[in-house]
Amino acid sequence: MGPHAKQQQPNRSRRSSSFDRRQSRSRSRHNSVTSLDSSSSFLVDDNNHEMYAGAASEVIPSSISSLHYPHHFGRFRSRQESAISRETSPLLQGDQNDLDLHSVKSNVSISSYDKSHFKFFSPDEIEMAQGGSTLENPEDPVDYNTNWDYSVDKYDSVEEPLTVSDSAVAYYDQAGVNERFSSPEPADYGALNAHYERRNRRGSDESSNKSSLLDSESMTSRKIDQDFYKDFPAKLDYQRFYLAEEDLVIGIAGYANCWWKKLLFYFISISTLGIAYLVLRWFPKYRVNLMGNRCPLGLADWCVIENEFGELQIVNIDSHRLNERLSSFLTLVSSEEQGEEIPSKERDPIIPVVRSFCYRYIKFFYNPVEDIYRSNTNWYDLHWLNVKNTKDGVSQSLQEQRLELFDKNSIEVEEKSIMQLLVDEVLHPFYVFQVFSIFLWLADDYYYYASCIFLISAISIINSLVETRSTIKRLQTISRFSCEVRAWRNGFWKQIDSTELVPGDVFEVDPSLSVVPCDALLINGECVLNESMLTGESVPVSKTSATQETVQSLPENFATAILSRSFLYNGTKLLKMKSSNDEPVTAMAVKTGFNTTKGSLVRSMLFPKPTGFKFYEDSFKYIGFMTIIAAIGFTYSTYNFIQLGLSKRVMILRALDIITIVVPPALPATLTIGTTFAINRLKKLDIFCIAPTRVNIGGKLDVLCFDKTGTLTEDGLDVLGVHVANNASGRKEIVFEDIVQNGRNLVSETIKSVHDSNNGKFLLGCMTTCHSLRLIEDELLGDPLDAKMFEFTQWNYKEDQVTGLPVMYFGDKQYTVLKEYEFISSLRRMSVLAQSQDSREIVYTKGAPEVMIDICEPDSLPSNFDELLHRYTHSGYRVIACAYKELTSSGRTAPRDQIESNLIFTGFIIFENKLKSSTKHTLRQLNDSHIRTVMCTGDNILTAISVARECELIAPEVTNIYVPSYAGEGDDIYITWEDVDNSENKLDPETIKPIDIRQGSDYKLAITGDVFRFLLTEVKDIQLVQNVLMNCDIFARMSPDEKHELVEQFQKIDYTVGFCGDGANDCGALKAADVGISLSEAEASVAAPFTSRKFEISCVLDVIKEGRSSLVTSFSCFKYMSLYSAIQFITVTILYQRGSNLGDFQFLYIDLFLILPLAIFMSWSKPYDKLIIKRPTANLVSPKILIPLICHITVILFFQILLWIVVQREPWYIRPVPDDDDHVQSSDNTVLFLFTNFQYILIAVVLSQGPPYREPMTKNYPFIINLIVAVLLSLSLFLINGDSSLGDFMQLTNMGSSFYFIIVISAVVNLIIMMIGEESWFKKIAATYKSVFHRSSLGKSKKIFKNLRREFSLISTA
Repeated sequence: MGPHAKQQQPNRSRRSSSFDRRQSRSRSRHNSVTSLDSSSSFLVDDNNHEMYAGAASEVIPSSISSLHYPHHFGRFRSRQESAISRETSPLLQGDQNDLDLHSVKSNVSISSYDKSHFKFFSPDEIEMAQGGSTLENPEDPVDYNTNWDYSVDKYDSVEEPLTVSDSAVAYYDQAGVNERFSSPEPADYGALNAHYERRNRRGSDESSNKSSLLDSESMTSRKIDQDFYKDFPAKLDYQRFYLAEEDLVIGIAGYANCWWKKLLFYFISISTLGIAYLVLRWFPKYRVNLMGNRCPLGLADWCVIENEFGELQIVNIDSHRLNERLSSFLTLVSSEEQGEEIPSKERDPIIPVVRSFCYRYIKFFYNPVEDIYRSNTNWYDLHWLNVKNTKDGVSQSLQEQRLELFDKNSIEVEEKSIMQLLVDEVLHPFYVFQVFSIFLWLADDYYYYASCIFLISAISIINSLVETRSTIKRLQTISRFSCEVRAWRNGFWKQIDSTELVPGDVFEVDPSLSVVPCDALLINGECVLNESMLTGESVPVSKTSATQETVQSLPENFATAILSRSFLYNGTKLLKMKSSNDEPVTAMAVKTGFNTTKGSLVRSMLFPKPTGFKFYEDSFKYIGFMTIIAAIGFTYSTYNFIQLGLSKRVMILRALDIITIVVPPALPATLTIGTTFAINRLKKLDIFCIAPTRVNIGGKLDVLCFDKTGTLTEDGLDVLGVHVANNASGRKEIVFEDIVQNGRNLVSETIKSVHDSNNGKFLLGCMTTCHSLRLIEDELLGDPLDAKMFEFTQWNYKEDQVTGLPVMYFGDKQYTVLKEYEFISSLRRMSVLAQSQDSREIVYTKGAPEVMIDICEPDSLPSNFDELLHRYTHSGYRVIACAYKELTSSGRTAPRDQIESNLIFTGFIIFENKLKSSTKHTLRQLNDSHIRTVMCTGDNILTAISVARECELIAPEVTNIYVPSYAGEGDDIYITWEDVDNSENKLDPETIKPIDIRQGSDYKLAITGDVFRFLLTEVKDIQLVQNVLMNCDIFARMSPDEKHELVEQFQKIDYTVGFCGDGANDCGALKAADVGISLSEAEASVAAPFTSRKFEISCVLDVIKEGRSSLVTSFSCFKYMSLYSAIQFITVTILYQRGSNLGDFQFLYIDLFLILPLAIFMSWSKPYDKLIIKRPTANLVSPKILIPLICHITVILFFQILLWIVVQREPWYIRPVPDDDDHVQSSDNTVLFLFTNFQYILIAVVLSQGPPYREPMTKNYPFIINLIVAVLLSLSLFLINGDSSLGDFMQLTNMGSSFYFIIVISAVVNLIIMMIGEESWFKKIAATYKSVFHRSSLGKSKKIFKNLRREFSLISTA
């Protein structure tokens, strides 16, 4: 039990009761499953929402769910069921059969915290803390460790109408509730009236004496505060919170200021000359306790916030007087959920002072009832639950109050000043080390060298500042928006700036408004919007005004299909609006600023998920190891200098100089050179990267998930043709005719017999009228499927000048659409009432074939209906059925179900989805390089299988594809697997292996999102899930949340996952993947690390090639800088033996004329044009990397010591004199300097490996030129006379001419040994080491998926 266990006890009982109810609902879910026909209920045809047979899409705009709820698995139900969409990994669940909350929490700790990186908070603290979530429902409060409710049959339950509860009605009669809920207020005539209203609202008595009034208010306020804190004492000093939009857990701890601790902090910082300040800045968790004391959250002056990635932030808490009900800014928790009947007064108290802070642009408010902070991102006013009240607007005083609570309606990305950015950059550990190095060199009189390094650092910092500022500017351009709007205030229309809008404001949606300024609810009129900002598809979306049913969906977190039909999203473009009455088109602001959909999008761009790539982790380990080497060198050198009797100043400076040699200040910078070049090359290919660290990760991809529509296939559908249902020649029997591929051939002018049904003209009439296309700015816009269908007819579209009704015409033929019955997902059809040119009124209906059977006359259905439908759907085509009937004038007023009955079937429309030109070739290359490819789509499973076979995502030799179905009854439901083409072939449900040994072992699985969810949440068999993940390449009918979950499940078995999608419906998966590549220009997709302007999956190959090239380059640069340090360290250590050193200009020549150009140009290599099976290593501290590195260092050491020993035997040898660095001339210095110049060059040659990841070194022309220049410069140093001024400048001595030849020969031999060693010898030594010391791990991998693959291959072979 934690220290706050007693405080949490009441809430535990409330949550447990919620837990009970959810579990009972979870059990009842099986009823819906067992209602399916277990013998044949493949999920392959489980299309319950669309008007066609074949592929299916989401009911709710996928952008909405993906942006707000990356991976919720719940279904939308009525509020009476107290259910909302859940959002977290299913493995956060506790045992379904255990209602004890302790066990739930312990289960959470096992799965949830294994990979968390909390440092300030302990895992136990986070586990035991009281929690909240941005995903809130007043009827069902939840935080991320609750037993999340999952279900198989999402969206299928019948939604019951909601009513405003008695408690909600009673709320408006309470004392303290703002008078805005009473009759309309008079106009606001200025400050006097507003002041009077505020005084009146707070219950202050009028007084003629202003000062006495203020004294009275002050005393009353203090008394109210004391009484309030007595009723709601603050006890909890820390909590957790789940940011659902970002899938992020944070811990929050309260702190109060302590003057003596602050004084101590400043004293320590000053007394250590700022060193303590720097260390505490880099490790802020140690700074916290030096600035304040832990205290209850409700009394804190500031708080410490740490997220699950260990990122810590200190945030000040603001407070201001409010005297309003808690529900005026936070969503209430129902008394039912608290497990006991709590008086409304205690549940919704008057808050005297509101306390708040901002974190990641989300505002958190202190809730005294729960004693924790909560966000109000999904807040709604109880007043809005009655649709009549939504038109009231807000008063001026209420607008001022909400403006203070919710902030301005602007998505303003904060921009740091130049000075702030400069301080942040300069105080980074890397630059602090450089500053230390520069001061050290200045103290050692290395003025030229220090100046050059300072200049390079300054250029680097300036470049970084410019890049940071330009990035912020780009984000501000995307996010910033304001315009003039007309708002309804105090009974009058008032022109205001859109930044002044607050939740509850009613504003006019007029033609001058091009973009929706906030998230709003349409309350009068109709609108047509372009939501491509969210979805990436420039398809106009019609919005209708809200009804009572609409507003009662508000408590369900703004995510229901009903609400989305009337919801206007911030940033979407208004195309058309019209009013159905004399009033203007109006909307009510619901969310503003960063709480909006667009705000959530901008936040995701500002705070991307950090990557834990092994190369970056290992590089810091390696730097730490080199620091230890430097410390050893420092100690040895100090001891040696004491023995030589050098002065203390020289001794200290030279010993410290060892550190800058072993850990070169330029090391971190060189690691990014290859990545920078790769990003620039990708940019030339129209592939843009916003996360440079993901480039190298692209080189390690193991599996690539592809969306289908718009990614593998063309964005839209094409009409393959139509099959007209007519009577057979001379008979009554109705059959399908051959496919017609030209719309003009549909109408037959001649009637051959009395039985001739001539349905062609009615099928044509249906295709011309039954759609929701609209003419906007002379362009026909709407659903792409409708657009292709209408284009097939070759008819024309116009709108009646008088009535505004749509008119379709061709020659003298014409239809006018009198009424449209919109598509409803539960009905899976739409209809129109059309009037022909001869005034006949005809109902045209189109919809899913299986639905149309029930509403058509049986005699009108063709005998080969099922046969033709099965043929097309199993071949991956989409099929829509069409029907009609004529109406009398009296039938027009009949209800929809009567109008859509007894129809005459006319035929099928067949749609095909063509592959993109580069799809097949790209997938073949990926498969050849053993990069696994997976399809992850929202389409029907049959369509997915067909496309997968066509594009060879499923290899041609794979003949058996198994699909799942439910079997069993009650609580014993399980999954069975049958061959999609032959139901006789089955798999064992447990092992997923063929039951019949005669069946081939080369097979694949294809599953739907519902089964995927069922396996994760109901079956919970890890081995079974892993088997499915390893053998399933087709995931169909996947919602955006399920795509996100799939990516995470792949990552759990150690796959490095790439995801390629074309829109915001993939936003969650694109962000969750190790490498997300978006093929869309939608702003929502900008959150993906990579965005391609060429909408072909061939860009994936470029990202992988550049990733591999960049990763190998980073390794090469790292090894180069390590060997450069080793060469210089060996040289200096040898010279330190005699009390000497390298000269100032010798150091300058090495670093500026050799190392810097070579490091840059060796990174210039382009990627190799072919992908191979083997991936480059990302493990920097593996024997494969370290042993060759040690071997190189050994060779370097051997040649330096050999030449140093040989030179001492020469007659012209000049012995070094121990002194300061102004007198270093000696033969030791000269020979080591001249020889190591060649070593710096030759290691660049050795490490510039070309294929299979980079182009051959010979094609890197800048590097070849650099090599030639460097060699010539180093040879030219041989010509310098040691007695000349230039010789004195370079601090060289004369040597025998034959020794120069020895140096060159030694360099050549050194190069040959290192090249052969790199290619062969050193690799064999590393392999021998592994076989001797790591024998137990041979054949095994640290990655789970590789071991699973090995096991499967062994079983298949057996």
